[in-house]
Amino acid sequence: MYFDWLTWSVWLIGFVILIIWIYLPLKEFRKLYKTRKSGGKGEETPKTAAVILAAGRSTRMKSDLNKVLLPVLGRPIIRYQIDALKEVKVESIVVVIGYQADRVKEELGREVEYVYQREQLGTGHALQQAEEKLKSFGENLDLIVTVGDNPYLKPQNIRRLIDDYRKSGADAAFISVVFESPPPYGRVIRDKQGKVKKIVEELDAIPEQLKIKEVNSSIYCFKASAVFPLLSEIKNDNVKKEYYLTDIIEILASRGFHVEALISSDQKVAKGINTLEELDAAEKELKES
Repeated sequence: MYFDWLTWSVWLIGFVILIIWIYLPLKEFRKLYKTRKSGGKGEETPKTAAVILAAGRSTRMKSDLNKVLLPVLGRPIIRYQIDALKEVKVESIVVVIGYQADRVKEELGREVEYVYQREQLGTGHALQQAEEKLKSFGENLDLIVTVGDNPYLKPQNIRRLIDDYRKSGADAAFISVVFESPPPYGRVIRDKQGKVKKIVEELDAIPEQLKIKEVNSSIYCFKASAVFPLLSEIKNDNVKKEYYLTDIIEILASRGFHVEALISSDQKVAKGINTLEELDAAEKELKES
């Protein structure tokens, strides 16, 4: 009886040692795999969600229809963005709706999730409305943010933004474009070392800033854990009295967060549709592409 008990004890100890011998290398392998997958940071690759800002009403389009629903080659402008984001395989697409919300929902159905911006107070305020919806993803979330009036956004633009953002270790990044004669978009302000300081909207820019040829495309990638806590610090002390999302760049940079402006050679990626002339131009350019 003593021999049997001793034998079984030895077998049990041997079995435990065998399990540990197998488990520990597997654990280290999984840890190494996660590290490589995240670019060497020792963390799992963040999940990726997208927010499309589509709540506002355009006064320059001379149309009662929400401009994200205006057709380009027979398809609403916003669908070009949704198709691009789907191809990139983001985990969730949230559309911020307000003006003609029911018509936007009727067009997009259950393909996306929705949050409401009851008062159209600006793009910074619009992004705030999505925070609660995205809480289920936790803090390890990368957030693509776009405005819904750009039919030129392609999957490759989004992939490059995400890849460069992650490789640089940035907390926030956005696509910028250099124009010889810039359109009326926000100017990218850099310091003497070339680091991004802020974005100044054209209406609020001083003459010296208007000479800058690098403009913001309004296509961003943020660490959700960095951007959401600071959105409440955006002020509306500007010409339009709106809470601009562009102001978050200065807030992040001033707090020591790593901000990158990734210059694209594709000038079209910065073009939104704000006038009937731009809508006609988009029809022609996309038909030819």
